[in-house]
Amino acid sequence: METLRLINDGPKGPYHNMAADEAIAISVGGGKSPPTLRLYGWRPSAVSIGYFQELEEEVDLGFCAAHGIMVVRRITGGGAVFHGSGEVTYSLAAPLGDPAIPQDVQASYGVICGPIVSALRKLGADARFRPVNDIEVGGRKVSGNAQTRRFGAVLQHGTILVSLDRSLLPSLRVKKAKLEGKGVGAVADRVTTLKDVFGGEFGIPSLARVLAQEFQNGFGCAMREAPLTAVEVGMIPTLMEKYSSRDWLWRR
Repeated sequence: METLRLINDGPKGPYHNMAADEAIAISVGGGKSPPTLRLYGWRPSAVSIGYFQELEEEVDLGFCAAHGIMVVRRITGGGAVFHGSGEVTYSLAAPLGDPAIPQDVQASYGVICGPIVSALRKLGADARFRPVNDIEVGGRKVSGNAQTRRFGAVLQHGTILVSLDRSLLPSLRVKKAKLEGKGVGAVADRVTTLKDVFGGEFGIPSLARVLAQEFQNGFGCAMREAPLTAVEVGMIPTLMEKYSSRDWLWRR
């Protein structure tokens, strides 16, 4: 990986976010765009579910409807995630076979999450990667990550929690056995935020800057900030139709 394109995208809707990540993966995998780091947020709040999950088992649809929370299915695996305004989300797309990304999926999670761990440590948090795909501070989850390999690319995206409205976590239906396996009784007990860690306000732009720098350092490459290409932008409307469709959301 010689050059990493950086896209600072700001907060977007859930269908746009997932469409943009897929468009980038298609373009990177096809050799039309360089490896790309995209940093973005969510507006309005949403729940994203993994590609293989059953919707009603993972999401309280009534709660989401009552609280204006949108729901979208990802192309990546992993579990259901609540996305609010107090997070930075990243996506990294690189060609399959890029020597910077291990072929082994578990090893690749560790490599791609490495810059996030480094960024959090640089900010003063005792962050650690916990396989399969979590980053923890003080034994509590501050970042969850998910990956897919298709279109000739590796696509991994994940969240870093800056703040969180815990009153909206009942949007997720998390099985009791999963919580007990983590040694907690409720979702709210499992997660932490940088605001919890540092106290007071913590700036999302500050986190985004450090993340970008640590991805550049971690992969030892040049970084240039550039927007989506015209081809990628052109793919987004059609992909948004997919992500907003009932057939995609309820797929089995």
